[in-house]
Amino acid sequence: MNLLTLNFWFQMQPPMFVYWVGLVMLVVFAAMSIIGLAAKIYVTKAGMDKLMKRAVGRAGTMLLTMGLFGLALYGFVYESVPILSMRAWLLVWLICLGVWVWSILRYVRVEIPAKKEMAAERERMNKWLPKKK
Repeated sequence: MNLLTLNFWFQMQPPMFVYWVGLVMLVVFAAMSIIGLAAKIYVTKAGMDKLMKRAVGRAGTMLLTMGLFGLALYGFVYESVPILSMRAWLLVWLICLGVWVWSILRYVRVEIPAKKEMAAERERMNKWLPKKK
């Protein structure tokens, strides 16, 4: 099969993946789900600042959601469910994963430093304001 043909991506009931490809996909999707769940639990127990907790929480939500969605896609292919087992859904999954990762990286690299800078600026301004006795 050629990856560049529309028939490969939009076949209504594609054949099951090669054994090792299916096994790798299953392991990756299961690992994403488990790591996402572990990250969500870690966020509740960890003693880190609020912004990093939010970033780790977002990453955990992404991993858990995309892992479970990937497991569902794998199940649809395994059971040969029409329309839902099309390989195009894997492309949609990959695009959604990429957008979600980009938004988390943007949050970590752009928004967190900006918020920390704003907090530092607010502290510098507040030191001159009168305080209650």
